[in-house]
Amino acid sequence: MPDVFKVGTVSVSRGEIQRGGIPIGADMYDRQRLIPIIVYHGMADGPVLWLNGATHGDEPEGPFSIFKALAQVDPQTLRGTIVAVPVMNVQAFTAGTRGDPLDTFAYDMNRLYPGKAEGYTTERVAFAHWQAMKDQCDLQIAIHSGGEHSYLAHMIFASDNPASLELAAAMGPNWSLVFRSGTGGGNPSSQIAALGKGGITVELGGNCRTLTRDFHTVADDLAAGYLNVMRHYGMIPGTATYAPAWRMGYQIALLSATTGMFVGVADIPFETLIPQGTLIGQIYNLYGDVAAELRAPRDGVIFGLRSRPSVLEGQWCCFFGVIEDTVTNLIPGR
Repeated sequence: MPDVFKVGTVSVSRGEIQRGGIPIGADMYDRQRLIPIIVYHGMADGPVLWLNGATHGDEPEGPFSIFKALAQVDPQTLRGTIVAVPVMNVQAFTAGTRGDPLDTFAYDMNRLYPGKAEGYTTERVAFAHWQAMKDQCDLQIAIHSGGEHSYLAHMIFASDNPASLELAAAMGPNWSLVFRSGTGGGNPSSQIAALGKGGITVELGGNCRTLTRDFHTVADDLAAGYLNVMRHYGMIPGTATYAPAWRMGYQIALLSATTGMFVGVADIPFETLIPQGTLIGQIYNLYGDVAAELRAPRDGVIFGLRSRPSVLEGQWCCFFGVIEDTVTNLIPGR
C-alpha cells in the first residue's frame, strides 16, 4: 500500500482523510465537474474498499449510509483504504431521478457501466469512474434501493466468483438473501468481479422510507453492514458477525395484470418464506372493484414491493425470490 494514495483529485497520506473528486468534464460556466469522493487512508496495509452510492439519483440511502459509516471510522486505526463515493450520478441525484434527465440516450448508469470515453453523457461519467476505480479497488459495494416507486428489503446480488460471495457474507446477520449475478455485465459490481475482485450490489430502502426515523433506521442498517465488512477483512478493530446461513436462488418480477391502484396485503412479510398462491396484493379499478390479484407464483420470499399505488398494466409490483439452496460455506475456512 503506498504511503500516499492518489485517486481523482485526491492525494492522501497514511492516517489522513481527504475530500475531492473524479473529474467528469466542464459545465456551462467552464467549471470542472466532479464525482465527489471521500478517501480514508489507513496507517497500516489492508484492502482498498470502494463504497459507491446513488448510481441511481432517486436512491439517497447510499450517501446517507456512507456518511454514517465513515463517522465511525478512525483513519489512525484503519488498515487499508476506503474510497467513498456518496453520489456517482450527480446530475441524476440533483434531479431526484433514476438517471440524468438531460441524457435521454444513455439514461441508466447501472445498465451501461463502465461506459465509453467518447459515448453519451452518462457513459462518459461512468467511464471516468471506472478508470479511477478499476486498478485501485479490491472490494466494491454498490448501494441501491427501491427508489422513487418501491421498497426493497435486505438483498444482495453477488457476482459469481468466490471473492464476491465472501464479501456478500461479510455484510452481517441481516443479509441472508444472496443471489448470484453474472460477471462482466453493465454495473460496477459485475465489472470489478470480472477482474477477479469482490463486487456486490446491496438493496435496502426506498423513498417511501426516507422520512425522519425511517431514513435513519435504513441508513444505520446499511452502515452496520459496511462496518461488518471492514471488521471481517481486518480493516477496523472488532469482531465481525454473520448470518447463520445464506439463502440463494433467483428473482421473478411480478407484473400487474391490469391498470389501476395496487394495494399490498396488510402485514405481508418481507424476506420470509411464503407458500405458492399466497395473496400479495390487489389492483383496484377507479370504481373500487378488485380488478386483479397478485399471488406468489412459487414458494419463496418477497424482497421488493411497489410503494407507488398507481400502476399500469405490465408494470412491476413485486420482486419475488425463489430459494434454491441454503448454504453455510461462503466464507473460506469458516
